[in-house]
Amino acid sequence: KDGYSLLSLDYSQIELRLLAHFSEDVALVEAFKSGKDIHAQSAINIFGESNEQNRAIAKSINFGLIYGMGVNKLSANLDIDKKAAKEYITRYFNAFSGVQDYLQSIKDSAKRDGFVETLLSRRRYFDFSNASAMQVAMYEREAVNTKFQGSAADIIKLAMIKVFERLKKELPTASLILQVHDELIVECDEKDSDTACKILKEEMEAAANLAVPLTVD
Repeated sequence: KDGYSLLSLDYSQIELRLLAHFSEDVALVEAFKSGKDIHAQSAINIFGESNEQNRAIAKSINFGLIYGMGVNKLSANLDIDKKAAKEYITRYFNAFSGVQDYLQSIKDSAKRDGFVETLLSRRRYFDFSNASAMQVAMYEREAVNTKFQGSAADIIKLAMIKVFERLKKELPTASLILQVHDELIVECDEKDSDTACKILKEEMEAAANLAVPLTVD
């Protein structure tokens, strides 16, 4: 409405930060703690240097792992042959050895327990006992994905509660109106936009205590 603004704040690479937190991979944790460009740093660890092409490949691998991506998917995404895709993933896991072990542990525990848990212990169940080979592969991908996207959902919902409470108390002209994935949108009086941004940033970044910083743009 007249005199009001829409503010949008979102988490920076929250799933990758959760990957660093859960896996406790030393190189990944250090990259986030030092504020480095995580995709550029991944490219350096994989290829020895970061350029536009190397960074793009590293970015595809970084995000793809969270979705349970394998050689075939990376090959298709980057339009490269499977041998090259396999080599890139191998280099990635050599650079971030803790990540490979942790991703495998998610799959193993899902098969053993029949479920995976998010950061706040919400569960997603899987019936591996009656699954075909194709379903097993799908369940493994979904188990990995649930760990990260499910935990990201936990965090944004914690942030929503805190943001709502603070706005109601400190800035009643502002309203939390929408959540989209890792993003919150607030409507507020234009003169209060700096204060509203400060409240959102503080509460979103403090919503969870991870091994790496939560940062908000």
